[in-house]
Amino acid sequence: MSYQVLARKWRPRLFREMVGQEHVLQALINALDNSRLHHAYLFAGTRGVGKTTIARILAKCLNCESGVSSEPCGQCAACTEIAEGRFVDLIEVDAASRTKVEDTRELLENVQYAPTRGRYKVYLIDEVHMLSNSSFNALLKTLEEPPPHVKFLLATTDPQKLPVTVLSRCLQFNLKNMSPERVVEHLRFVLEQEMVPFEEGALWHLGRAADGSMRDAMSLTDQAIAFGGGKISEAEVRAMLGSIDSGLVWKLLQALADESAPALFAAVEELAQQAPDYSAALAELANNLHRIAVAQVLPQSVDNALGDGERLRDHAARLAPENVQLYYQMALLARRDLPLVPDPRSGFEMALLRMLAFRPQGVADIPRASLPDSAAVEPPAPPVRESAPVQAPADPVISVQTAEVAEEKKPQAEERPTEVGAPAVDDTPPWEPPRAEVVQAPEPAAVAEAVEASVAHEPQPQQPAVEAARPAPQPEADPRVAMREQLRQQVAQVESTPVQHQQPQPQPKPAVEKTASAHLDALTPGSWPALYSQLGISGILHSIAFHLELVGRQDNILSYTLDESYSSLYDEVHQRRLADLLADFFQQPVTVQIQVGEVQGTTPARLAAATREARLAAARDALSADPLVQELQRELGAELQPDSVESLADAE
Repeated sequence: MSYQVLARKWRPRLFREMVGQEHVLQALINALDNSRLHHAYLFAGTRGVGKTTIARILAKCLNCESGVSSEPCGQCAACTEIAEGRFVDLIEVDAASRTKVEDTRELLENVQYAPTRGRYKVYLIDEVHMLSNSSFNALLKTLEEPPPHVKFLLATTDPQKLPVTVLSRCLQFNLKNMSPERVVEHLRFVLEQEMVPFEEGALWHLGRAADGSMRDAMSLTDQAIAFGGGKISEAEVRAMLGSIDSGLVWKLLQALADESAPALFAAVEELAQQAPDYSAALAELANNLHRIAVAQVLPQSVDNALGDGERLRDHAARLAPENVQLYYQMALLARRDLPLVPDPRSGFEMALLRMLAFRPQGVADIPRASLPDSAAVEPPAPPVRESAPVQAPADPVISVQTAEVAEEKKPQAEERPTEVGAPAVDDTPPWEPPRAEVVQAPEPAAVAEAVEASVAHEPQPQQPAVEAARPAPQPEADPRVAMREQLRQQVAQVESTPVQHQQPQPQPKPAVEKTASAHLDALTPGSWPALYSQLGISGILHSIAFHLELVGRQDNILSYTLDESYSSLYDEVHQRRLADLLADFFQQPVTVQIQVGEVQGTTPARLAAATREARLAAARDALSADPLVQELQRELGAELQPDSVESLADAE
């Protein structure tokens, strides 16, 4: 009996024997068990992930003599003939060799005839993206409305090349690449059944070399068995694949951790004796650095699958995380630049020298900490920060202005003892409607008097004794000019800075709490602009809510009027989003009703415009009353352009 390769011998014959692709199998199994079958299926994915295998199993499920189900018997004539590739009603077509429209027309000539042996006539078209445009056009009508006894199963490695008209007529399933862990698990099972001795590290080399394809992994395993004379060892697999000895890569990392140039070049010399691919060596180095970085963040992720778990933990503890990140970036850049170097080995050595010579900027000595045990890893507690003492300002003008504010803040500055681990107390008062109060900005004359008083009462420092040889001091500038400039800047600062009243925050009262309904009851049409600024609305909803007027409230139903100038942006979705934001804010269900019409009252947009006009008027008045501006107007005939005045508060 001739030898059968592993890829064909261990090809799954049932859905439950499939490795991976659970998202596809679940949909097909449910469709078969519930009799919800489509007439066309498209399976897309890279080579060797199970496209044709799933299509053949599906053909068995459709034509099994025991009935349509997700579990074909595998013993009947139909199942046996499909497994052997000689079932007359399973028409397998290689689209790569039959791309002409004549081939497609010939294929579809017998579609209208009933199947010969089975329940369905199944057309399995592999590499369907290779068909010509004329072939796709000839296939479209039949693909959309085939006879009830016909099923189309299409497979492709490049679904982007398929016309949209074909994609829209099929159920599409995208098959995923196999992970190395899943490939190794399946290879271990197959080799145990075949009774072939193997080393665990060799399977991981084969799993990574397969690059997501289970068929490639099985073919490489066949090659490894032949190469090793009936057994699979890591050294022989590495030699067969031309892989880098992982032990030498760990030696390089050990030398980098020890910052030892002799040890580093000794490892490079040992590596050069194997005539390696230096690009692959850099890739292996970057892969190990990635594993070290992950182990430093998640110690529980360290495994011994490759037999190097102890080395991984040791290097994760010895290498600083900052250096690991830097080494990884250097390895990537060196691999990119390797084709440009005069000699591959010199480029590899220069990359290692850069790793040895450089360290992160601004870090004088990076501490190295032992890697914690994965079983005892706990999330770190949040740091407790202490408030830094506020230094008194040295400028007498600023001292005069902030004296009153400092007195108001004094009760809040007292720090309360906080126990580590205790929950933080939120002292922020709940939202309340804005109070109607008028804040008067300080007059320029009052500021000037305060400045003169502070300068006049400022204690003069004692002058030390001056030796006779010291040169005479230079005459100072006119203090009135400096005072005038300082006054002008202060007036501008007063006008541009919004006045804020510092109110002492109430102490938390656990026994008395303000319910959410009381907050909603306090909402009035006049307080809507103040509430809007606290909701944190963004996007198009911001433009809509900015021009809303609250016209009434009945229980938890809020009625708004939207300025008709902005009705083109409005959609009912925004009404629901605003209701959700208000419900989250008030902690109770809220219903929002928005009508487009003429706005009569106050909106956030109108309030913002009025605030800008008030600030602009105050800035103009401040400049008109400024003594320096008046002097310029009087002596030089200067004119103040009102349109050129801008409020600094609005410009920020």
